[in-house]
Amino acid sequence: MYGRAEPRQQPGYACEECRKKKLRCDRQRPQCGACAHAQIPCEVNDRRVPRGPKKGSIGALRSRIVALERRLSTSQVEDNLAIDEHEPQLTVESPEKETVTTQFSLPDWDMQHQEQAHNISIPLTWGPPETVPHSPLLFSDFPVFPSIAASCPSPKQSPTSIGDVFIPDLMKVDLIQLYFDRVHPIVPLLNKPKTFKWINIGNSMSEAQKCLQYAMWTSATAFSSQFGGLQEALYAKTRFMLDQIDLNGTDSLLCQIEHVQAWILVTFYEFGRTNYRRGWLSAGRVFRLVQFLKLYDIDSPKPLGLECEDDPVTLEEKRRTFWVAYCLDRFISVSEGAPMTLSEEMVFTRLPCLDADFQRGLVSQESFLAETMSSAEMRPYAPLAECAIIVTICSRALSHKQIYTIETLYSNIPLDFSSRHDWLDDMLKRRLNNLYANYPSLTVAENPMIIFSYMIAHSAVIYLCRIIETLSRNDQDQSLVWEFQQRGLWAAQEIVRLAKEHEHLGYFKAHTFMPLTIYLSSSRLARHLDVRRGELETEEFEDVENFLHTSIEVLQKLQSVNNLASYYLQLL
Repeated sequence: MYGRAEPRQQPGYACEECRKKKLRCDRQRPQCGACAHAQIPCEVNDRRVPRGPKKGSIGALRSRIVALERRLSTSQVEDNLAIDEHEPQLTVESPEKETVTTQFSLPDWDMQHQEQAHNISIPLTWGPPETVPHSPLLFSDFPVFPSIAASCPSPKQSPTSIGDVFIPDLMKVDLIQLYFDRVHPIVPLLNKPKTFKWINIGNSMSEAQKCLQYAMWTSATAFSSQFGGLQEALYAKTRFMLDQIDLNGTDSLLCQIEHVQAWILVTFYEFGRTNYRRGWLSAGRVFRLVQFLKLYDIDSPKPLGLECEDDPVTLEEKRRTFWVAYCLDRFISVSEGAPMTLSEEMVFTRLPCLDADFQRGLVSQESFLAETMSSAEMRPYAPLAECAIIVTICSRALSHKQIYTIETLYSNIPLDFSSRHDWLDDMLKRRLNNLYANYPSLTVAENPMIIFSYMIAHSAVIYLCRIIETLSRNDQDQSLVWEFQQRGLWAAQEIVRLAKEHEHLGYFKAHTFMPLTIYLSSSRLARHLDVRRGELETEEFEDVENFLHTSIEVLQKLQSVNNLASYYLQLL
């Protein structure tokens, strides 16, 4: 009653007809019941290979793993002996591991190895020898001894000593394609044919190019849920490689443009995937490298015989590297109200050309930023150029407020406040009209950088409104304040509308700093409800309230793909 008296199946093989129809064959001979009922021939293949692993294959795999672990432990012991002969020792005790001799405290690589094994399903592991000194910038959660670290610097090691992340060739191709599909539209640094050319070199790549390749892979994982298991490992490897280049102490490596581009990609990754503080610190590194390479002075007149020898595509890549760093500087400054690092007055680099021409190698000579901002010409610019122009207006509005504050402090009557404000407002209107003329609504839906440029332009309107509200105290200015409040409300609603439409494009394709514009619109909507609460009709009040709820809802959805959304939600 409680067990089977007979076996579950009759001995022998199921016939081919029952296998084809996925029926349970009763295995009667010479003809099974199903074939007899259907009145068809019953054929049996008794030479079929049995299913499951071959006998002894699991034991062979286990033996191979043991052999590999022995080889790994032997190499670690040899590394320990080699470093003990040359380096002063610092003993760090860990409750989970045996005593390790190293210069910095180490993360638990064994735990990371176990997690990676689950995520990638590859029998071989990656991980550094336990004695490899790690950068204190990379693992901030572990204690560092600055006095010993300063007196006993890390040995110059190859970045491969940390252990390569095993990525199959097909996955590498997928990551590069993902980079150009989703990362490149918002960080348009690289020429695709040129990039594939040096990637195919393989082992002949420079250290800076290897760093850039890892940075491309790392940034690509942030824009897809498919490669989420690789994010932390690739990011750690990329940061280690970049830190090793900096620790080498030679200017020749720092002078390569790929080094700056890798830091830019890592900085965008950190803003979106780690935390705001780490991204801000890495952004400072980017700005100093840009100044070191003098990327702000690419197109200035050069003395005879000192002309730049770079080809047009390489020159355009350098221009784009500068303008991406320039925009990054303005995003942070507008968000924090902090001073700009890259001064607009020192820029002698032309704006980037159109993306399609750049990818074909047809680099046209664009105008300078100052010429474009003073010109009334209506023509299409590259999305990166449009973003740079509009974010410059935002930064000028920030400087406008700071100048007014200083003038008020040192004199009773502020000088030229109205004329400066009107000039900024007119320039912003021209840029918005240029966007509407050259990038209508059908085009906007296809390009995340153009969507973001629209949102930045509307954010500039909100910023000018905030300045008027803060600085205007006379009764005669109330009509101007009311006008800008209405324009600020419209701009905030436009940002929410664009953010909502971005759902059709996908938030994985959204610009990393899009949460900043949504935060400014949410703040504007909340302030409008607070200031005009008694004046608004019920229908208008509910309309503004719905826009506010929608903006917060979009930020909440963005949290899963962008940590900046969480940062700005906490500020609301």
